[in-house]
Amino acid sequence: MTCGQYCYPIDVAIAVDHTSLAAIGGGMGTCWIGAFYEDMVKKILDIPERIRVVMMLTMGYTSKWPAARPGKKLEEIVAYDGWHG
Repeated sequence: MTCGQYCYPIDVAIAVDHTSLAAIGGGMGTCWIGAFYEDMVKKILDIPERIRVVMMLTMGYTSKWPAARPGKKLEEIVAYDGWHG
């Protein structure tokens, strides 16, 4: 039985997110890449045609960490009892 849609993009997003958090915890910088030409990535990395490339994650040691930015107030990002545009 199928759920009506492919679930692998969600699974990949979860795996990439956890990998990113682990890398940051280990002192590395990361960046998700979701917009790319899959055919060119396959060619450059010699990935077989039958394999899908749906997400990429760059990671490495950064020489400088950006300064922390203040977060938004809870009232700016949470809506109670419906959408309040």
